[in-house]
Amino acid sequence: MFTRFDAATVRESERFSYWHEEMCRNFCRAESKPVTPRPFNASLSCADLGSVQISSIDCEALRYQRAAGDVRSSPAEDFLLSVLVGGSGRIEQQGRLTQQNVNDVVIYDTAQPFVYEFPDRYQMVLLKIPRRAMLARVPEAERLTALKIDGQTPLGSLAATMIRNAATLDLQDGAAAAKVGTSIIDVIAAVMDVQFAGSSRPSDRHASLLHRAQAYMRSHLDDPELGVDGIAAALHMSSSTLGRLFAGSGTTVMRWLWEERLAAGHRALLEGRARQVTEVALTCGFSSFSHFSRSFKARYGHSPNTLIRARTPSTH
Repeated sequence: MFTRFDAATVRESERFSYWHEEMCRNFCRAESKPVTPRPFNASLSCADLGSVQISSIDCEALRYQRAAGDVRSSPAEDFLLSVLVGGSGRIEQQGRLTQQNVNDVVIYDTAQPFVYEFPDRYQMVLLKIPRRAMLARVPEAERLTALKIDGQTPLGSLAATMIRNAATLDLQDGAAAAKVGTSIIDVIAAVMDVQFAGSSRPSDRHASLLHRAQAYMRSHLDDPELGVDGIAAALHMSSSTLGRLFAGSGTTVMRWLWEERLAAGHRALLEGRARQVTEVALTCGFSSFSHFSRSFKARYGHSPNTLIRARTPSTH
């Protein structure tokens, strides 16, 4: 049986705080922050499938951050597994940053800090899986967080479709619901075992090298000449090694770099740190302003000028 929460049922001034508390109560304590000036609206429906909780979320653009202090003060022992139904997301945990698109599946650990941000309105199905149940099937699950199961692959599509369909079930029979929940975990475990088998499983050294590469790239976003060979040389590794680091996170070096540049530009505009599109484009390493504007609109669904106008006081 579904339990539903809708921010529209409370006064507009209270909607965000209402949503924040519901998300913390149902999943884990994390700070959340709207990332667009639009009025806030969101809805959540939850159902239990035995020990597994399945939820459907429809929410305005938000940034969630579970910091180390939240982990200490409000411990949680579940894994969360998300399937994106609409919009796009970026999740960071254990030094890995992964771009999530529609139908992609990612898993993250509430016992560790994470950042999960959605630059525009998003819809997703979210599973809350007890730690013991997940580790019994995937012993290395704690080291596989923030890695993407691509929804365009046969295995990824299988997992995403099964989870999305399960979210539409309204099972009154508790025993039947529990069987469905167990079956979902079994399929997810099988997909993860195949997807991340062998060399693709990240080691501590892998995570450390990836984090170092990402930090270097973030500090050189304004360099329009930044490329794979130059990054690899600066980090004293081969270009192929650098490529494998990012492949383990479900992306490529340059795709991650362009996503990071667009995200940096988006944050600068939202926070009012830039008043002109050209200024943002140059700061983020784009040599072509039209390329920046086209890429920005394709990524966020609106032009950079839309955010500038939203922050500019009316003269009327």
